[in-house]
Amino acid sequence: MKRFWSRFFYSFPIQLLMLHFRKYQVLLIFWAILFSTINGGFAKTYGGDALYLAPEYMGKVNFYSTTVMGIATAIFTMSWNITTFILHSGRFKFLATTSQPFFRYCLNNAIIPGAFLLMLLWRGWQYQRWQELNSVPQILLLAEGFICGYLAILFFSFFYFFNADKNIGRRLMRKFGNPRNFLRTILIPNQEHDENSLPVLNYFSSPWRIRRARNVGHYNKHYLDNIFRQHHFAAMITIGLALVFLVIMAYLMDYPAFRIPAGASVLIFFAFLIGVAGAYAYLLESWAIPVLIAIILSLNWMVKNQWLDNRNKAYGLDYNDKSNRPAYSVPHLQAFSRPPARKQTVSIPFKYSRTGGNDSLRAPSRP
Repeated sequence: MKRFWSRFFYSFPIQLLMLHFRKYQVLLIFWAILFSTINGGFAKTYGGDALYLAPEYMGKVNFYSTTVMGIATAIFTMSWNITTFILHSGRFKFLATTSQPFFRYCLNNAIIPGAFLLMLLWRGWQYQRWQELNSVPQILLLAEGFICGYLAILFFSFFYFFNADKNIGRRLMRKFGNPRNFLRTILIPNQEHDENSLPVLNYFSSPWRIRRARNVGHYNKHYLDNIFRQHHFAAMITIGLALVFLVIMAYLMDYPAFRIPAGASVLIFFAFLIGVAGAYAYLLESWAIPVLIAIILSLNWMVKNQWLDNRNKAYGLDYNDKSNRPAYSVPHLQAFSRPPARKQTVSIPFKYSRTGGNDSLRAPSRP
């Protein structure tokens, strides 16, 4: 029994799950918001759960709207996998010795995305059945659209990374040439242990197969890091493509066909934020927090000294010439609320006279 729990605790999925809560916890905030929203916690007053459980596309909740939602959910999931792969893969060196390291990583990193996917499908069933009063065939059609969109993005992503793995293998073959040079480069006996690596005994090589993790203590660290670096570059390209996709969608918002459901827009925006946060943390590493504090203080100083003006400006007014601006003070503002001064009037006496049978008022003649 002790051996079983040891293998379970040091399995790759469990070690990854624990690592997410130990490092870069800010990335879990996005999952917390999504879990809370679909369960009626976050933004319930504004109907936040309906954005994901009953997405509207071109004014209708149908197969196409849930397909778009499935595509957006898969994009967010892949952005999460790509970002955490860049940040955490260096702690699991055995991945570099496997075929398709990114696929193996996504497969073992599926606890949180899988839980969210099951929760979303279950809550969608409840919402459509008891609040939208849809029939079972209609609900199954909506679920089919969601799953089709989700699987389409997964297939496209893994197809891209499978080709990236092949290209990396070809470059290594050209670099090392014959097998002897290859072994001479990657094998270094009596190498020091990597302090950042985490112990892993087994991992899922496929959804139905568990394999033991290979010991990579005798491998050249620089060689393994070089493999990960090339995979990281391929992963960051996908984050750039997500940014391009957001820009294109923003320019095409005038066309109804490109007005995707609001929940899908939030997921794609979250996917971009996760990619940016991951790239920032990966490039700066331990300097990420000090540099972020420095950026915030610098922006605050520039706004305070009016190097950056974040106020709303009226069209046609000159904000550069400060000499002609009205005084902004309490007496000047109180002057607008004071009643206007009354003008002094001069009373002129009138005399009543009767001339020619007509009554008239006649002012007295001046001397």
